[in-house]
Amino acid sequence: MATMATLSTLAYTVFSATGISGKTGCSANCFRSTMLLSCATVILLSTSLLCPVMADSSHSVQWLLSDKLTQLKPEIPVQQMNRVNLKYYLEEAVLVWNPCNIQEALWMWNSVHYTDTLFEDASYPLVYRGPYIYDGYVSSATFINAFTTYIAIVIDGQVFLHIPSSDIWIQSKGVTASVRQVSSQQCCFSRVDADCKMLNNMVILYNAGMSEDQPAFYSTNGGLHFIPFFVQRSETKGYIGGVYMMAVLYKLVALVADIENKFHLHFVFSSIPLSETYPLLDPLTQLEMIQPPGMRGHVIIWSPHMLLYSPNNGIVLLPVHEIGQDQSIIPPPGDSIRAVTTAKNGIIAVITHNRGLYYGRLDLEANVIKLSTNLNNPNFQVTQDTVVFFDVYGDLVILKPLYNAVDFKVSFQKSVVSLQQELTQTPTVLPCPVEQFYGNFNGKLYYIDIGASAHLTIVYVPTPHCPFFPVVTLTNSEALYTEQIIVEDGVTPEGYKKFKMEIWIHQVLAATEFLKNFISTVTVDLMERGVSCNQLNPQCVLSFSPQEAHIIAGCPVTKHIRVMRNVTACSRGVLTEKQLRDNFTYTIPKEVYDPEYLSRPNAATEDRTVRYDYISYLCPVLVYHDMPWVPSFELWDGDKFVEVVGADFVMLEIHGMHNYKYLQTAKKAKCVSQPQDWISILNKGQHYPSTLYAWNKDNYASCKDYNGPPLTDPDAEYQVLNKESKNRIVFSNYNGFYIFQATIVDPTYSYCFLVTRFSVFVYGAFPPRILPSGVLTAFFIAIFTALLAIGYFVRRNVKRKFHLLDINKS
Repeated sequence: MATMATLSTLAYTVFSATGISGKTGCSANCFRSTMLLSCATVILLSTSLLCPVMADSSHSVQWLLSDKLTQLKPEIPVQQMNRVNLKYYLEEAVLVWNPCNIQEALWMWNSVHYTDTLFEDASYPLVYRGPYIYDGYVSSATFINAFTTYIAIVIDGQVFLHIPSSDIWIQSKGVTASVRQVSSQQCCFSRVDADCKMLNNMVILYNAGMSEDQPAFYSTNGGLHFIPFFVQRSETKGYIGGVYMMAVLYKLVALVADIENKFHLHFVFSSIPLSETYPLLDPLTQLEMIQPPGMRGHVIIWSPHMLLYSPNNGIVLLPVHEIGQDQSIIPPPGDSIRAVTTAKNGIIAVITHNRGLYYGRLDLEANVIKLSTNLNNPNFQVTQDTVVFFDVYGDLVILKPLYNAVDFKVSFQKSVVSLQQELTQTPTVLPCPVEQFYGNFNGKLYYIDIGASAHLTIVYVPTPHCPFFPVVTLTNSEALYTEQIIVEDGVTPEGYKKFKMEIWIHQVLAATEFLKNFISTVTVDLMERGVSCNQLNPQCVLSFSPQEAHIIAGCPVTKHIRVMRNVTACSRGVLTEKQLRDNFTYTIPKEVYDPEYLSRPNAATEDRTVRYDYISYLCPVLVYHDMPWVPSFELWDGDKFVEVVGADFVMLEIHGMHNYKYLQTAKKAKCVSQPQDWISILNKGQHYPSTLYAWNKDNYASCKDYNGPPLTDPDAEYQVLNKESKNRIVFSNYNGFYIFQATIVDPTYSYCFLVTRFSVFVYGAFPPRILPSGVLTAFFIAIFTALLAIGYFVRRNVKRKFHLLDINKS
């Protein structure tokens, strides 16, 4: 697993319209089409894709989709638009669910119908409107949950994107060959997390049964544009049964069959196989792979004469056995599988062509029981147009279409198989060993930042005389590990003992950055759960369902820093809020700023007038000009205060003002290597995503590192600040505003790109001198001399007058 995890197959697409670019060793691949109006830079975290790229810790790269599908209306004249009713290309109906919304689905047979009400309402057939399609055969479809929900659908070998609530059909670009299958893996617990967005926007196209020298296609922008790729060749010639995104592994995986009629799971961009080989009992094109919702690493591979289950991402594939029938596997001899369906809470149902109905749970292994429901009963009869699925109660629903020849609408009849009733009538089923089982975390997303942990709690009440304990499983044990304790937590009103399990999830310090960026799933389930823990009551289903939490060792989207505003210009009466709100402007003299942030004197040609943004900066922090100063910052997670920041940070005035200095030099800061500074960083051209962000935690190098560049200039300014250090900012003889951007650069403090902007008002400086000091000194000396001379002559004249008066009196 450690070797496999070092090979990344994800592609990051970042649009240049956002002003963000990535650090990569390959040139940007830009394209322009009627759908994508911005240039896309494809950053590939794999040395085996289009060009060699060093996988870096660019977790701060934001996934942004600038063009909305709703804005991409095809510019086709109305007379050239075809109107084609869609139909499924195989003989048996299929159901395509939106894994993030159980109300949304596609039923596909001799017509295609979309529902967002769980088939409660009748619907018209889905109709393609556009210039490219004439037959309308649908071979595959998948739901994409990006900025909105839409469908990627393969019609007549071409790929289209369709928003069900509109008439918009957009043909995907970059698909240079006919395809039959489309696949995606959807992350349903967050639409704002960057990892979830990347996963939801990864779409794969392929042809089941194609050889390894034929291209498949992937898209990292939700199907708008595709790029061809080839599955890395195995030792012998192989054929592709399918290509899938393994969310838990963050890798593309292919189902590959060899000429000896054996198949295995294979990493797409690696020669390393994921699984052992297994005999192929049916044509490769009939092989199906299911990844049940929940991202627990469960995988089901089935064909008419085979059903295999893996609890660990396909590494080990196990046959599915029937409970109570020794050595009996599914399907039984003489029978074949017609349909397989699963649900998020780890349940599975199998229907065979001999009308057998099996139900079970996915755990460390998958065992099923045969239910007594008679599928020959007209109410439960399964025909070519019938599909099955689990409802929100955990019961099995058999869905049959009812056609209306008048208005061509189709409504659906639902026949519910009550699993709880079925289970009570099955003697081989053991009773459920638990009365209550629930947690405070089910379905939630937790972020673990550097040095942090996640805390989960599960409460359970065992059935009397049936002791058991919960089992905690983790999908990414190379990057995370758990600690658990179980304590008694009182009794229920019925007198049963209640227990509480406390779970802490920690990071493995030695894990690579790539491993930590996985979306991991922590599951707490019942040991030897069996198939009996199912209730009709939704609350019981919730209680008895496995409890899942999703963990990302990364930056919480709500974590940020704020400057501490202990003393402001408003609180001291220097300025008022009314002044600052009322279109307040100030002027920056051309002598004190450099438009290119290089601190060059006289770089600006004119003064700059700035409108003060009170909404962003509020009242400025008040600083006396002659007092060495350093700001303090608070770390917040949403509206919750975390701590006062004690990490290294750097600052830059956003307008290029440079009339301030730093108190310490490299020597005084006790640097052992040459410290970085803004000019050296900017001269390297590391302007990501702009000049103000050029110096950040990804390129920061501490001058306390002996492996850094030699200390050649000990008198250089030390421009790194920390509230715990003695370094300070010293302002010049200047009164006025500064707008600083502060960036936390210590890479060991947080996975987050922590940056904030704030305003400062400096006061108390003397007015600037108009004349040179020598001229002023001479001027004051001349005035002083003149005053002395005037005093001398005045005194002399006064004495003379008194002398004359004395003479006259005598």
